Amino acid sequence: MKKLFILFIFSFNVALVAQTHEIITHDNKKMDVNFIKMDNNLVYFAVPGSSEEKKISQYAVAQLNKKSANDSKLVSKKINVLGKSDYKKVIVLKDSQTIGLKKSGVITSFYGKTKGETNTSFLDGGEKRLKEHAALKGCPFIVIMSNTPNDIKAITYTY
Repeated sequence: MKKLFILFIFSFNVALVAQTHEIITHDNKKMDVNFIKMDNNLVYFAVPGSSEEKKISQYAVAQLNKKSANDSKLVSKKINVLGKSDYKKVIVLKDSQTIGLKKSGVITSFYGKTKGETNTSFLDGGEKRLKEHAALKGCPFIVIMSNTPNDIKAITYTY
């Protein structure tokens, strides 16, 4: 019985070690983790020795390295926004998808609704205006907080 118990403990520990990965973020931080899955622009993982599930934005992670097989997977490319003309590179995220990114500020704008303009075209115009302001600041990510005629506001994020 004692040998069976030791064999069980050994096989359980080997399974934990075999799942060890290394996450490299775009700001060159390295974390040893047990990779779980990628879903909804998030990378789910657990810290070795813990069963608590944690998550980080897929956009904050550059690479996922599997240590046991020396295998590397590119998770996301770094987005460089250099000016207003790069507004198409700016990505709109949900608040829950910003884990691991750094908040860099709040941007606001005014975009008046013209007579006869549809709500859809107004929302698209407001989003474009926010993306242009974020691109001017060099921020590749935004979370839109408000997109109404009187109040267009977003939070900007960087690596």
